[in-house]
Amino acid sequence: MPSSILRVSRLQPIQLGSPTLLCSYLYISLTVDVYWVNYSSKFVHYSALEPAAQVPVNTYVTHPWVFIDRFTGERMLVKSKPVYMPEPWYTNINTDGKLARIEVRIHFPLRSLKDVCAWKIFSTLRDKQSFIDLELPRVLVDDLRACYNLFLMNNKLVK
Repeated sequence: MPSSILRVSRLQPIQLGSPTLLCSYLYISLTVDVYWVNYSSKFVHYSALEPAAQVPVNTYVTHPWVFIDRFTGERMLVKSKPVYMPEPWYTNINTDGKLARIEVRIHFPLRSLKDVCAWKIFSTLRDKQSFIDLELPRVLVDDLRACYNLFLMNNKLVK
């Protein structure tokens, strides 16, 4: 079954926190939506990040951020975690003593070859429910159903 399912009871920022400067980088060839998680645990769309692009962000260390593949709804990771909690600004001072933005590298979750194939097939479907009508082995239909359920869950979270 595809990974990337977040199991958090109530994800939200903490009121107090020091400011920090981030720069999100995308090193994969897809479009990722960047979300800030607000005080009501709602995903607030911040920006769309295109391949090889970057998004500068001024935020707080207590504010969670989430990155979701625009086309499949799959959760992307930062440092192998589905939710990114920013690091303090003072952790990224260069050798000249100047403040630099903290680099946030967004990447795919570690997946099995079976999961990679299931997501590839799922991403090619125009109608995401159409896998049910395809003449495929049951095990593949079950894998595509897991992709579809994750796609639906992530789309509910961001609405």
